[in-house]
Amino acid sequence: MFTLILCSLASVLIAALVVKPFFLSPEKPYFDPQAQPHVFDESLSLLEGLGELETDYRLGKLNAEEFEHLSLEIKRDYLKLKHES
Repeated sequence: MFTLILCSLASVLIAALVVKPFFLSPEKPYFDPQAQPHVFDESLSLLEGLGELETDYRLGKLNAEEFEHLSLEIKRDYLKLKHES
């Protein structure tokens, strides 16, 4: 008898957890899309590119010479951009 009650309570609990999202209000977005317009930031883009370049190097897609050449080029562009602003 005890196991029947326990199984019944467990099934009610599981049913409640499955049905609960349908009765909740929809989640709010983390960022309000109307509050901040999309602005392209070239310096951030260069830093992301450098990170991707390092990932490619670690995965073996680039050899050391190619990595050094391309990373110096990206770093040079980044410093030039920061110097101008």
